[in-house]
Amino acid sequence: MTVEDIRAQFPYLANGMTYLNHAATGPWSRRVEEAVQRHAEGRTRGAVEIFSDTVGIIKEARGMAAAMIGAEESRLAFVLNTSEGLNILARGLPWKSGDRVLLVDREFPSNVYPFLNLERLGVAIDWVPQVDGRVDLNDVERAMTPRTRLVAVSWVQFLSGFRIDLRALREICDRHDALLSVDAIQGIGAVRMNLRETPVDFLSAGVQKWQLGPQGVGIVFVSERAQERIAQAHCGWISVQNAWDFFDYRLDLQPDARRYENGTFNSIGITGYHGALRLFEEIGHDRVAALVRENNTHTLSRARELGFDVITPEEEDARAGIVTFRHPRAEEVQQHLHAQRMIVSARVGHVRISPHCYNTPEEIDAVLTEATAFLQR
Repeated sequence: MTVEDIRAQFPYLANGMTYLNHAATGPWSRRVEEAVQRHAEGRTRGAVEIFSDTVGIIKEARGMAAAMIGAEESRLAFVLNTSEGLNILARGLPWKSGDRVLLVDREFPSNVYPFLNLERLGVAIDWVPQVDGRVDLNDVERAMTPRTRLVAVSWVQFLSGFRIDLRALREICDRHDALLSVDAIQGIGAVRMNLRETPVDFLSAGVQKWQLGPQGVGIVFVSERAQERIAQAHCGWISVQNAWDFFDYRLDLQPDARRYENGTFNSIGITGYHGALRLFEEIGHDRVAALVRENNTHTLSRARELGFDVITPEEEDARAGIVTFRHPRAEEVQQHLHAQRMIVSARVGHVRISPHCYNTPEEIDAVLTEATAFLQR
């Protein structure tokens, strides 16, 4: 598919909007809209009881999501959001008083509160500070202790756009026999991931940002090693192997990650996600990543040329789709651009720009030029 073909999949573009805010929420494509409409039609004017069809769609979506991140289908489960996924891990591990969890400061709260909540069990939190928006792995190594049971990080930092080296981080965790948990919401859909090459123990990600899916849907990846250590904190009727034998009350959990799916799915949300995944497959995951990388590089270069105080790393392998610059009038910039139908984010004194694969250099230039002109008035 050409970029014009991809752009034709996004109806909002016909309204003259420039949307560079995928690190917040991605727009729906026609594929998502069509999938949701089919589901709604079935529930409203069709057979109503379309559960069997939906089960097939959920199975396909699970397989496509697994392919997207280079994982086995059996290792994936659906959840409602990133936080719910991370709580499966946080609440399921057999914590003892004095155990420690290593976190990074200035992370998005989704990757903080599930683990801070463990302090009531006597678990201690060790913080690794970000320096200029980066996570130094030497600082991680120095912060590890004999009681460190878990390292929980964001793959891509929501503010600076810094992308951590998961392979090198995994080596640190292995040396200290600690599990590695990853909040991947700011990476999947923007950067190619292959968990067969870079294994983590646990991963959670909502699909509404770079994956261009609906809100209220997330995926988790649970390695066999993590599953062996997690004690099931929540359990529901589809967590077990013989779910349709309603009066067989044996608690025989599913042998794989499906055990963490407790009950009725967000069917309409996963159906929409199935549509989003179809579009990624039609474009090609590698092509999506390449186009995002080109737009990210162009945004970074142009912002620096215009004199913005960019905090996103220069090195290509240390960034993903986000470019952020610091400015004391960030909120004003965001509001002015919004009035021009140019959508970016203002975050704690920073302007964050996050173009996807269908955005163009011309759109990026127009937004940065408008921001420059506004600040010069």
